[in-house]
Amino acid sequence: MLRLKIFILLNLILFGVISAAEPIFIPVKIDGPIHDPANHTYWYGPFSECASVLDVDGDGDLDIASGRNWYEAPDWIKHTDYRDGAKTNGPETDDNSEFAMDVNFDGRMDIVSSGWMFMRGAYWYENPGKKGVVWKSALIHKAENLEGVIPGDIDGDGDDDILCNHWSLVEGQGVTWLEHIDREPWFIEHVIGTEADVHGNGLGDINMDGRMDIVTPSGWYEQPRRATDKSWTFHAEYQFQPPDGGRRASASHPILVYDVNKDGLNDIIIGNSHAYGLAWLEQEIDSAGNRTFQSHWIETEFSQFHTMELGDLNGDGEPDLVTGKRLFAHHGDDIGAFEPLYAFWYDIQKGEFERHILSFNNLPKYQDAYSNNPPPNYVVSVGMKLNIADMDKNGRNDVVIAGKGGLYVFYNIGEPPTPRNAYQLPPEKTYPSWVEWMRRTSIPRRQGNVTPPVPQTDSEGFITLFDGSNLDNWNMGPDKSWVVEDGVITLKRGEFDGQEHNSDYLWTKDMYGDFILELELRVPERGANSGIFFRTSDLKDPVYTGIEMQVSNSYGRDALNRRSTAGAIYEFMAPSKNPIKKPGEWNQCRIMCEDNKILVWLNGEQIIDMDVNQWTKPNRNQDGSKNKFSTPLKDFAREGYIGLQDHGRPVWYRNIKIRPLQ
Repeated sequence: MLRLKIFILLNLILFGVISAAEPIFIPVKIDGPIHDPANHTYWYGPFSECASVLDVDGDGDLDIASGRNWYEAPDWIKHTDYRDGAKTNGPETDDNSEFAMDVNFDGRMDIVSSGWMFMRGAYWYENPGKKGVVWKSALIHKAENLEGVIPGDIDGDGDDDILCNHWSLVEGQGVTWLEHIDREPWFIEHVIGTEADVHGNGLGDINMDGRMDIVTPSGWYEQPRRATDKSWTFHAEYQFQPPDGGRRASASHPILVYDVNKDGLNDIIIGNSHAYGLAWLEQEIDSAGNRTFQSHWIETEFSQFHTMELGDLNGDGEPDLVTGKRLFAHHGDDIGAFEPLYAFWYDIQKGEFERHILSFNNLPKYQDAYSNNPPPNYVVSVGMKLNIADMDKNGRNDVVIAGKGGLYVFYNIGEPPTPRNAYQLPPEKTYPSWVEWMRRTSIPRRQGNVTPPVPQTDSEGFITLFDGSNLDNWNMGPDKSWVVEDGVITLKRGEFDGQEHNSDYLWTKDMYGDFILELELRVPERGANSGIFFRTSDLKDPVYTGIEMQVSNSYGRDALNRRSTAGAIYEFMAPSKNPIKKPGEWNQCRIMCEDNKILVWLNGEQIIDMDVNQWTKPNRNQDGSKNKFSTPLKDFAREGYIGLQDHGRPVWYRNIKIRPLQ
């Protein structure tokens, strides 16, 4: 039945009955377990089933912490064993919940984590503010059977407190929350009762009085006027049960509180963490003021909805639901453990949950007598803590998923269609096989009535654009202002007026998208002003449709800026250094473009490392400063012509070659 439903769903999308215009998510694997059974590590773990999103090193980028490792953005450099806890035992990791929180109010985000095996409690780990130092730990809650911890402003004082969850009631324990205070030991423990101190709980305002209540699988605790009072009233107004009406279900961690049907009353979203079922409980109040909850099943044929999170993924301003299935929870003893893994997000439409797939994959047989399958390398499983955040600063929320199979970021690149030329293949004539064939056969390629020469290609795949002899690979404007003298391209004008001559740039005859461009340039002592343009889509409007690397005489200047320093990406980014040589000396320049990345080297030193996707607003740079471009840089063409700017000032270029990137 499940396979039939999936087949029907895919066909409805294919034939347009259901709209496919939804955000596209690109999964990127950050890290995962190594399959080495002799050393008790397998494709299904150990690997932390939780992750936290925070700026660890204070550089403005969101990093990821997961278990004992943290990963430095944007290249996800792995820093191992930055903290203790999170020990491994077979495929399991003692990290069943973690999140970022500034515990000691020092402006740096710390980590709060809990474990159910060796830790048997919750700890906080202090961010020391520098790399290579092990974070100090301190116990904040001790429990024999701790399922996890949840952040939330329980007492309404503006900073997060912590709700603890135990998977079953034992003597000496109860429903516990930790009040966050502004001095050591930073937390005060409050136990509000023993009723429903079982697997799964959550936070939210049930009775709409403006105070945070605590929800459980079999009722909710009403917060009194002061959260620190012990007079929390328990209301046994519902009981979460599995869809087949069997024994009590184990609730998800967390349970979510949200006004699903937009009737002004908060409802409850709850998953069955170790068996089938995902439901929402509709809150209703009759004319007499009696409160009831009606169960509505979202899913009944998928199992192990152990964790979930709310966040806006489709940009409609409303939170969506993200959830999924764990991999081999309880060593594969859970109901449905060997059925397909999934990660879903739901567009909540006033009580209707429209399912969308982030990931759906079968578990291939491994170590089976009749199978030759290798251990899987990409197994996406939703562990015990999800994160929704804009990881790449493109204005859209991404999803961070940690599970036994590894750590993934699902990057949200928005709805189709994709930007023009964003994924266009390199021109066929740039492939080495084509170039070699042209070289051997000497068959000219015609462009209109012009027969250009066959480009020379070196052993590294570079195509010569200028070898010192002629400008056959270039197009000039009406003034014919560029000439070749002594093996060098130079600008010649009767009068150097310092004005932009936009119709007289020197342009390549071919367009290039992803490439490495190498050349040498020389500037005069006075009045230097030129630029190397690339990915220019409209030769009639080069300044506003192309990207320019500034060519100027900035030798010896200490100040770096995005307009006049050599090597700057004009108007957008200043170089990190100013290594240009004295006027009259030749400078080695390399520009690399690969999709959203632009890198520049000048005289062997990297001076630009740029992600154009971070320029998301018109007339604004990534750092908030203004620029003159009404089109955000991220929306510029990803393919275009390469040009040398005629700005009415002398300049010299030589040894120009390019290697298209495939």
